[in-house]
Amino acid sequence: MLGGTGPAGSGIALRLAAAGMDVVVGSRSEERAAGVVAQLRQRWAGHELHFVPAANKEAAEADLVVLATPWEGALSTVGELERELSGKILVSMVNAMTKWGNRMVPLLPPTGSVAEAVASLLPGTRVAGAFHHLPASRLLDLDEELDADVLVFSASRPTTDEVIELVESIPRLRGFDVGGLGSALAVEAMTAALVEVNLRYKVKASLRLSGIG
Repeated sequence: MLGGTGPAGSGIALRLAAAGMDVVVGSRSEERAAGVVAQLRQRWAGHELHFVPAANKEAAEADLVVLATPWEGALSTVGELERELSGKILVSMVNAMTKWGNRMVPLLPPTGSVAEAVASLLPGTRVAGAFHHLPASRLLDLDEELDADVLVFSASRPTTDEVIELVESIPRLRGFDVGGLGSALAVEAMTAALVEVNLRYKVKASLRLSGIG
């Protein structure tokens, strides 16, 4: 997990660890990662959590890597880790958005999306996208069931299938293939709209697709 100390990143790390996976929580500062891991272990002492803190470089050596940094730091983070990430799946859950007045609005990177920018910077890495629309507050509360759908995209079906398997290792999450990296713009931009829904209605809404058994 790169950037695994923020709310969304640590939430995904927590859910994967609670599902029995060995998770390396990475950060630019290993000390900060250790602090976040300690807090999560203390809060959820009744759960067996399989994760360890590390610097981002060590976290990038995992078999599959999730990118959860703020959008401003995504490219600088992965650019320093091209060798470690080569040949692996890198799952971006990064959304480019900002506050405009009292509203959250999506930003349009020059490449069209954060995921496409990451893919262009890492030609030897199998870049995918997932986990964009899950509220961090719900991820961080193991007493809450997620009951949500996750849109997954990548340049190849085998990569997408592996990421869907990762998604569905978390109870009550369903993963759906929404196409190639060209879908990243729509998926990432939708996050700002969901944030607005949650703020306006004071809820923790996520995405659920109807009409699919």
